[in-house]
Amino acid sequence: MSDEAVDRLLSGPVEVINLGLDVFAQDLEARGEAVQATDWRPPAGGDAKLAELLAKLGI
Repeated sequence: MSDEAVDRLLSGPVEVINLGLDVFAQDLEARGEAVQATDWRPPAGGDAKLAELLAKLGI
């Protein structure tokens, strides 16, 4: 990424989408940043084998 692109990216306000751990959203909110928090969890509790089986079932 060029320096110019980085400057454009960082020149405006920070906008954050937080997936999962609330502590990250809370820290940013405490600093005055706008945060959209989402209660996301990995499919099947993070069990890759179970997630694969559920995906095959269309769940």
